[in-house]
Amino acid sequence: NMDELNTSVKDIYFRLKMIDEDLLVSFQKVGLVKYDAYQQMGGLLSFCLVMLDENNTGFVVNSVHSTEGCYTYTKEIKEGVSKIELGKEEQIALEQAMGSRE
Repeated sequence: NMDELNTSVKDIYFRLKMIDEDLLVSFQKVGLVKYDAYQQMGGLLSFCLVMLDENNTGFVVNSVHSTEGCYTYTKEIKEGVSKIELGKEEQIALEQAMGSRE
């Protein structure tokens, strides 16, 4: 019985280690800001969504709703920083996401 228990414990340890490794690269942090892009639409139809992993790497999706249509933009985030300048709402969503697991 002890051999079976030792084998079970080793198996559980191995599986937990795999789960921990998977969690490092899965999206764990989310920030969402809804806003009125042109202060004329009525309602908060535009939004920024940020999704990050444990290392604050992920992306920003910015969907801008106007009278002419809806435009969607993405920006890559690496270790909490974007190479492309972030708009006000994008920065707020990024800060929300980075603070969501503190």
